[in-house]
Amino acid sequence: LDEGIDVIVQGALGDGTWFGRPDILLRTGGPRTYEVVDTKLARTTKASMILQLCLYSDLLGQALGAPPEHFHIVTPDPITPRQTYRFEDFAAYYRLVKRQCLAAVARGAEALQAEHYPEPIEHCEVCAWASTCQARRRQDDHLSLIAGVSRAQRRELEGRGVRTLTATAQLDLPIAFKPERGAKESYVRIREQARVQLASRGRNPPVHELIAAEPGAGLARLPEPSPGDVFLDLEGDPFAAEGGREYLFGLVTISAGGSSRYTPYWATTEAEERTAFEAAMDLIMAARAQDPGMHVYHYAPYEPAAFKRLMGRHATRGDELDRLLREGRFVDLMAVVRQGVRIGVESYSIKRLEPLYGFERAVPLKQANACLQVMQMALERQATADLPAAVRNGVAGYNEDDCLSTWRLRNWLETLRAEAVAAGAEIPRPVPESGDPPTDVDDRARRVEALRQRLLATVPADRTTHATDQHGRWILAYLLDWHRREDRAAWWEYFRLRELPEEDLFDEKKALAGLEFVTRVGVAPPAKGAKTSRSVIDRYRYPAQEAEIDPDDDLKLQDGKKFGEVVAVDREARTIDIKKGPSRADQHPTAVFEHRYIDPKVIESALLAFGEIVADAGTLEAGPSAPARAGRDLLLRHPPRL
Repeated sequence: LDEGIDVIVQGALGDGTWFGRPDILLRTGGPRTYEVVDTKLARTTKASMILQLCLYSDLLGQALGAPPEHFHIVTPDPITPRQTYRFEDFAAYYRLVKRQCLAAVARGAEALQAEHYPEPIEHCEVCAWASTCQARRRQDDHLSLIAGVSRAQRRELEGRGVRTLTATAQLDLPIAFKPERGAKESYVRIREQARVQLASRGRNPPVHELIAAEPGAGLARLPEPSPGDVFLDLEGDPFAAEGGREYLFGLVTISAGGSSRYTPYWATTEAEERTAFEAAMDLIMAARAQDPGMHVYHYAPYEPAAFKRLMGRHATRGDELDRLLREGRFVDLMAVVRQGVRIGVESYSIKRLEPLYGFERAVPLKQANACLQVMQMALERQATADLPAAVRNGVAGYNEDDCLSTWRLRNWLETLRAEAVAAGAEIPRPVPESGDPPTDVDDRARRVEALRQRLLATVPADRTTHATDQHGRWILAYLLDWHRREDRAAWWEYFRLRELPEEDLFDEKKALAGLEFVTRVGVAPPAKGAKTSRSVIDRYRYPAQEAEIDPDDDLKLQDGKKFGEVVAVDREARTIDIKKGPSRADQHPTAVFEHRYIDPKVIESALLAFGEIVADAGTLEAGPSAPARAGRDLLLRHPPRL
């Protein structure tokens, strides 16, 4: 620092208590004027990053005699890679957290251990001490061992003196208490889950039992098996790129003779991800064309959610994906299991279920996990070209095992269903739905694609080589149907919320569950131009839950019909006032979700008209047209013409 070196890389800073090694110390003026610069893979700055750089700046300030004015974070953002923050803006918060940390450390490890039970959290998946904490929880027969129990539900049980899995399994039915959060039915489910887990201890395979069938739930979600069925599993890394990377698409199809065929599509770059997504979608659509009764089976909701993200990210295969979703082609076997079968396992991971249907993996999980870690590190370093073949083979083998396990699980569930039907149970198959979009949607899609090709005719595929005009036309080409893609995403979310059981709506921010009618607040004011009003405003109480529902939001019931409009929300008292029409006046549901649709056709039409002007000109730079000038300036990043 005294020598005035311009750039110091990985310089060590310490004061005897705290230590840090910032990526760069950058000289900003005289010999002893430096500021901290740190590089991050994420484009979004997190609070933890700010605290980290505040510490570095504080330590640097102790060495210099005064803290630096700013610190900087360099991200992969191509437009504004360097983000600058003022140290004093965060100094008070930093000092508070620092004092709290020092106070906690001063109390000693034994005191902290006594006060803080090793509750399972997300970090447990990568923590070196995870096995130690899990051994403690097993020794204590802790409530967290119950599959599917939330922390809030554990607190509820602990508050009522129920502190172990065994005690939960022995609760009397019906449940005697009224829970603070959630419905009694959810605690019945927890009690029954604890019961089968207790009965499964020391047994392999674990105990399982059917749950009473409900319309459209559990085993009733299983479509008729068909020769063209596809079994899908994806491998992804959320940190490999902005928005993550789906780096392996695995699909298994079954031949007429009953043998399986595994088809993998690898993707280590953005362009390869698009190609792999298109190839996977094309395989599925080809299977659908050959066998109208086929379905795509997967375990947990990750795969269709990833396909939706990929459609939006790459602006491709939107119509095909929309058709598959409309037709109900994706079948989540985890939902079938959770709603239809109670199993004595601590987690409903597919790996825990495999003893039930005798599936043995070709690649041991320990070996697979090691290969997955190496693969993800290589993706994040963009060094996949140097990966040993054994790593790729291990990841592909693990992915194929997941696809095959999904196939075997489907067959086992079909066996359970057949046995239940033979015993007299009524378990109907899902009714096939039409996936045909409106005719005007197809016409618009064809017009958009033709115009996109005209706009991109002279634009290089490699975005890093784009001139300003070319990049503007590239943005415009993919803006043409952006609203359509976003429109689809809104409807997909609507249908997802419709299908969730009420118990799951407790954890959805756009939903409220456990509603209780409190009182009628009064009659709603008449609409503009009307003399009287028949609409009423009712107040409901709801249990503690995170919800992002605000006044003027439209609320729907799980039959998809509108229930009312939010008038007021009191988050402290946990009440919500809802305006309802006369047909809903005496209806008091226990769950609602928010959804309001705004038709984007006007904006879409304006973009198409603008796109035609630019395509005719062949460039954004040309043309004096006043209506299009603002759009040209935006795409070319020109300053406003005031």
